[in-house]
Amino acid sequence: MKSKTLIVIILFLILSGGIESCQNNSKEKTWSSEQKTKWKTECQKLLINRGLKTKDANDFCDCMLKRTSQKYTPEEAAKITIEEERKLWNECDYQW
Repeated sequence: MKSKTLIVIILFLILSGGIESCQNNSKEKTWSSEQKTKWKTECQKLLINRGLKTKDANDFCDCMLKRTSQKYTPEEAAKITIEEERKLWNECDYQW
């Protein structure tokens, strides 16, 4: 009887999205494709203008966009502090 109850609870969580929401606190869905493109383009311009190779800038900006969009909405990302940004840079752990 206990196993049937457990199965019913698991099915309920799966069907209601409960398991997914417990595992995924990402804010990535708050970003439109236009916002992602604009953010990445600005990131690439900044790094290329500072002398980074285009491929390296693309790779790093992909990582930064992923990390940023997981943790922040676009509105929140526009207001992050330098310290918060440095933490994201460190998460990407890019070796220049």
